[in-house]
Formats: sequence, structure tokens, C-alpha cells
Amino acid sequence: MSEKKSASGEPFTRRKVLTQAAQGAAMVSISFLNNLLPAEVASAPSNKTSYPAEKIIEFETDKLKVTVDPVTCRWSAELKGSEMQINNVHFLPGDDFVGWKVSSSFRRNESTKFGSFDKVTLHGAKAGHLDFEFELSCSKSGSDILVSLGRSNQTEVPIDLEDMDYFVSSDVRLGGTTDKWISFGTQSRNRDYYDLLPVECLITSKVYAVNHVVRDMDTGNSLLMGHITTSKGASRFEVTQGWRGKGPDRMKVRGYCSYKVTVPKGANFKGEKLLISFNYDALRAMEHQADLISIAHDIRLKERRPINLDDQELVANNYSRYHGWMSGGSAANAKKFFEDNGLGSFYWGMGGPGQQGTFGFYGSGGATQGRPSRVTYPVECFLPIRTPKYGGQRVIDFSNPLTIRLERERALQWACTDPGETGRAEMDFADWWDRWPGQFNPYMSSMETYHAGGMPWREAIDQRSPRKVVRSNMQPVDHSYGIVDICRISEDADHGYEASISPLTQTEFTGLFTESVLGSANRAFYNGRVFWNDGDGFHIYKYNSSDGKLYSYGEAKVTAVFHAIAGSTLFISEAFDVPYPEDRIELMKRISPPTMDVAYPVDLFIRKPAHIWNMPIERAFGQWNVLAVFNFTGKVSRDIFEAKLDAADDLRLAPDKEYIVYEFWTKKLIGSFKGTFTIRPLNPYDCDVYSIVERQPYPTLVSTSRHVRHMAFDVKDSRYDAEKKVLQGISRAVAGDPYQLRIYVPDGFSGKSVKMGNRPEGATMRTDGSLLTVDFTASVSKDVEWNVFF
Repeated sequence: MSEKKSASGEPFTRRKVLTQAAQGAAMVSISFLNNLLPAEVASAPSNKTSYPAEKIIEFETDKLKVTVDPVTCRWSAELKGSEMQINNVHFLPGDDFVGWKVSSSFRRNESTKFGSFDKVTLHGAKAGHLDFEFELSCSKSGSDILVSLGRSNQTEVPIDLEDMDYFVSSDVRLGGTTDKWISFGTQSRNRDYYDLLPVECLITSKVYAVNHVVRDMDTGNSLLMGHITTSKGASRFEVTQGWRGKGPDRMKVRGYCSYKVTVPKGANFKGEKLLISFNYDALRAMEHQADLISIAHDIRLKERRPINLDDQELVANNYSRYHGWMSGGSAANAKKFFEDNGLGSFYWGMGGPGQQGTFGFYGSGGATQGRPSRVTYPVECFLPIRTPKYGGQRVIDFSNPLTIRLERERALQWACTDPGETGRAEMDFADWWDRWPGQFNPYMSSMETYHAGGMPWREAIDQRSPRKVVRSNMQPVDHSYGIVDICRISEDADHGYEASISPLTQTEFTGLFTESVLGSANRAFYNGRVFWNDGDGFHIYKYNSSDGKLYSYGEAKVTAVFHAIAGSTLFISEAFDVPYPEDRIELMKRISPPTMDVAYPVDLFIRKPAHIWNMPIERAFGQWNVLAVFNFTGKVSRDIFEAKLDAADDLRLAPDKEYIVYEFWTKKLIGSFKGTFTIRPLNPYDCDVYSIVERQPYPTLVSTSRHVRHMAFDVKDSRYDAEKKVLQGISRAVAGDPYQLRIYVPDGFSGKSVKMGNRPEGATMRTDGSLLTVDFTASVSKDVEWNVFF
């Protein structure tokens, strides 16, 4: 590691390094790129420059200033105009450059699918070692730094490769001191969550697998380290406090990948693309990482697997359905319950599971939720071990071409059955997936074997059954990019709301609502970009509880609304075999179905769990926010629920504009704000869901009664005609369900009359201060045109 070369923060000079190397016995071998790669240089485009190996490369982009020393294979970068910097970064094993023959090149304005970059490439070779190709790409217009490290085996023997450093630095700064720097990160297994820890407390490094984010709580200055690709190596990101006697103003970071493979003679791989991003908004940086992951893996989720509200069967079966197998329910119970309570038009049918298929990750085991049993492939398709998880089941070997062929045949057969119907293939019970001994192909990593087992199902559905989806449960989330459409982002969460579990039990997971709350916050940046996030099933009344208790209304309201806001699926885990209180029926009506809008946890870096979720919504007819605030427990905590939210930083709104606020459950016009919005206190087990709409000089629709997402589902169009002085729109209506329009009326306007298109339904109007409400009940479940005259 770099510590044995120089102490953290010590001045780093070429003379010192070269002197140390000479004293060590041998000077680094220096060569020129035009001697090493004459053909490449001769044909190089004009924006590519070849450098002698000893020449330091310095360049600037719009936001970054970068220095690369090819001799030592070290580099540094800073965000211009800030105190944020990463210094003396290395990647060579042991930070030992002696004996490496290195050449370098520099390319300006390289156009990639991730944007335009200036790129430095280092090629290195050393007897008895894997050759390397290191790429450092710096965004021309943004703050992205992409790091890639490929290896090739030019020796005469296979070489084992375990972990491989991509970047290590003992001097990373955000400005200020580490007691204000909060560490947060995302794990690979969906049952692992996060902590909020001051960097000054990280005497032992904290490691995350998907990303590691450090944010200064005073300034918002942030560093994100995360992966963009997951082709062969499983990434890890470490953060440790870095005082080292120099003062609490820096930290140590490490980004590396785990391979656990044997690289045969002549083999090579490109390496993953890892992201380093200095920024002023950590939440947006995480979302940006997800956007880059989507580009890298060609996901295009909203295009390929949209939550299409015009396809009722697809939404009902894949995104909003009955999910009661753990509650002792049955399809017959649910069907009768939905019919008796008029829920069919809200859930567009019972929302049954549809046709199901099961990935073959483990060999034995029975069917679950109507899915087929595990596969029984020939013995050579399995590893010579049994996993300690899941009853000692055999581990399938997807490094064997025979296994892959059989799985592809099975997936195609499943997809070709009723290809026009909805349904899902389940990826389940693979959260302990790893590189096991005895593989047919020891050069395949766990990432590659996982992909080999999953891609046949992805391809079969895309080619033969486009209305079906791939859904995952217990699996490594980051292995699933480009394979899975709907991803469980928590452990089982339908075992109850809360419980007092003693730490002495060493319970790995609770199975409680807590799992959904933590997992949804931890992985919100994925939602709508890489996956549709599934917070697992939930309850509103009756379930198989060990203590025989039922959900209270407060618990039901919080969990139902949380799933309707934080995720993109609604799987109600209820038995539906007893009469339900009317307030629970009302909850069910107001949360379904989901839309393609997604929310983010505003206070993710402030409190665990996050209590405040903001959902920006954009339609052709307007933009607004849905802001949800939750009190998950039986305690009143005014420091949380009297918080002040900044319009720009927290809500992503214009700081100089005025906004109207309406609350869904209390049916109240809260008022207006500019610059800062103050959340009102909440009672235990309660939630508020605000609609925040920009104030206009004319009457404006601010909410409707149909859906907790305030207009996002039901309003298909709305506009004000200033000439005719009419606010007009089109709404999805449910037969027999009382529907209300909530309209903000500025001074100088008053409601005159309402017309419901050519429909016979009547409507009533009521004014209360600046709020005008229009009520009507549709006789059929069709679109309703409405016109409100002023």
C-alpha cells in the first residue's frame, strides 16, 4: 500500500520517488509509445497524443484539473473552484512501480456513450505478472472520473487473480474536517443495508459494494465512488479516516474488484468502469450513477418495460396485485373480496400472479407461489459441493456450457407458452451466489456465471414474450443489471410491522416493515432507472401473526402509503378471508396502481431511516411535486416533523417562485411558500402527502381524490383557457367512486359553473377561501371530460 512510500499528506515529488527506486536496486524501465506500438501511433487520430513514459501529463476540463505520472502510475485530481481533491492515487500491487515497463497516451475529446472525455491510457508489463491497461477518463463538462483497469496474461502459466485495486488514495479531501463527513453506501445483497457514520469514526474501513458516498453535512460537498459496469469483477469501495498525524481534514479511500478467477495463458479482459465523482448534491450523484449503469447495460427500463397505464392487465399482474401466499390467503378469497368491495376497477382485476417460471440457481427444492420446482439437470451441471444455505441444496454450475444450453432451452419453452400473456420469471434464493470451487471453467467469475444463468431468461422474454417481466427476490442486486425488470430491494418484509427483538437473538433479519423502509431508502436511486423497485409485500389488516394481532389503522396507513410512494410495485399480502374495516378498503383504493414517477429520500444523509420522500412529476400539461412525510413509530419527534425544507436543495424547485401546498388525507389547502417549506408535526403512526404546485395567476388544479400521488395517475390533461375563462381537463374515472377536483383560485377569480362534457353526471361546486372543490360520481369507468368556468 502507499503508506510504505510516504506518509499521508507528505509532499510527493518525482525526485523522491526516483531516488527511492534507484536505492531499491533497479530503475523503472522507460520506453516510448511510438517504439512500443508503432502501428497504433501511425494511425492515431489528431486528438491522440503519445508521450514518453517519463513525461508527466497535466490537463484541465471544464470542472477538473488532473495530473498523471506514468513513471509511478500515480495521479491526482481536483474539482476546480473547490477544496475537493484526490491525491497520489495508485493502483499497482503494493504501490510498487519498480520493474514495470510503462507507456502512455492521451486522447482529447473522446466521444463515448457516457459523454465526452479526456482520457489517459497507461500500458504496463512486468515479467511474471499480468500486463495492465489502465484508463483514466475525465468528463469534459462534468465532474465524472471513470477508471478502468484491464489485464492480460502474457506469461507461460495460468495466474490466480483475487482482488485487484483500481484506485487507492490516502489523501482525499472535501474541505472542512472529517467529523462533519458522513459515510453512506449500498451493498450487493438485498438484505444488507446502510449506516450513517462520521468518517472520523472509521478507524477500521467501512466497505460497500455498489457505491460509497461521503457527504459534508455543513457544505454538501460530496464524493461518490461507485461502479458503472458489472461484467466480470464485483466492486468494493472502502473509506477510512486518514488523520495519520496530519489533522482531521482527509480520508483514505480504496476502490477495487473481486474476481477469484484463474487467468489462463493468453487471456485478457477489459475490467470494470468505476466512477469517482466530486459533487455538491450526493442524491443526484447517486441517481446519475444509476443513469450511467442503465446506459452501460443498455437497460432503457421505461421504454422496454413501462408501467403502461393503458395496458390494465399488464399493470395488474406485474405491478399491482394480490400477493397473499404468506398470509394464508387464496385466489378464491381474493377474487370474492375484490368483487364484494368494488376493488376490481382500482386494481383492474384481482391482479393474480400470471404465468410463472423459476431460474435454476439451486438444484433441489419445491415450488413456491405456484412456480415450477427447481431443475433436475444431469449431475455434471452441478458443483461438487452443497451450499450451507437453503437446506444444503446443490449449487448449479453455470460455467458449464451444457448447463447454459439446458437453461436456455427451458427458458425458451417457458416463454413460448402463451407468449401474448403477462407473467414473470423469478430469480430467487441466489443472494449467497459466489465463485465456488470445482467450476467447469475456473476463468469465469461469480458475476459471469450469474449472468450466464440469467440472460437466457432475459433473451427468451424479449424475443418471445414481451408482455412478461423478469423479477428477482433474494439475489445480489448488482449482478442483475440488464437482466431483471422488477427488483426486490429488501429482505422479506411481510411478517409484520414492528417488534421488540433482543440483540441477544442475533436475528439476521426481522421480516418486518423495517426491511422495506431501509431497503427502499438505500436503493431509491435505482428506481425507474435500472429496476422498478419492489419493497416486498405489505399488510393493511390481517396476516399470519404469531401474536394474533391485526394491523392498526395507523400502521396500515403508513405502510400502504410508503409502498405507494417509495416503490413501483404494490403486492398486498393479505388473507382477505374476513370482513375488513371500511378505512382499509379506502386505503387500498387510493394507492393503486403505481405510475412511472419515482421518489427520492430527502433526508437520506440526515437520519436513518429517511422519513421524507419527494416525487417530482412531469406531464405534458404541467409539473408538480408529491411530498410524503412519515412518522413510522409511536413516538412524537418534533425535530423531524417540524423540519424546514429548502426549495432548491431539498425539493428541486425554483427558490424564487411561489408554490401552493395541498395535503391529501386531511383534504386541506395548507397555504403557499417561497424558498422554504416547513413540514407540520405528525402524530404517531401517521403520514402526510402534500401536492406542491407552482402558483399561477389563474385557477390551477392542485389535487384530486382518486390517488395518493395527486393527479399523477388519473388526470390525463388539464389546462386553463384564459380567453374562455375555463379550466378544463380529462380524468380517469371509476364507476361509483366519488371523485373530487381540488382547484386553487387566486384573487380576482370565482367559480361560476361546471360542465361534465357530454356525460349525464351532475357535479357540485363548493368554495372555501382560495380552494374550489368540484365533486361528481361517474356511472361508468371511463374517461370524464370536465370544464370549470370562472
